[in-house]
Amino acid sequence: MEVKDIGVGARMGMRGLKYRGIIEITEDPKSGDFILIIGNGLREKWYRKWLKVNLPRGMWQVTCKKEEVPEALNKFLAENILNQE
Repeated sequence: MEVKDIGVGARMGMRGLKYRGIIEITEDPKSGDFILIIGNGLREKWYRKWLKVNLPRGMWQVTCKKEEVPEALNKFLAENILNQE
């Protein structure tokens, strides 16, 4: 495994990679719960023939305690992201 700190420019330069999913990790300041927004796959949608946007094929929301975040991520990665063709 290789971990690097990258900037926006480096991320934008990664065209051609196959999109598998995106994970957002947020925290509810009132309850202290963590809210995971997990999207998988990618589909392109055209608006007005000149604006193309990329949308996830599926999305899930997981609400859990801080200690449960790694377990929730591992479960969704195994069941919904890593098993894609």
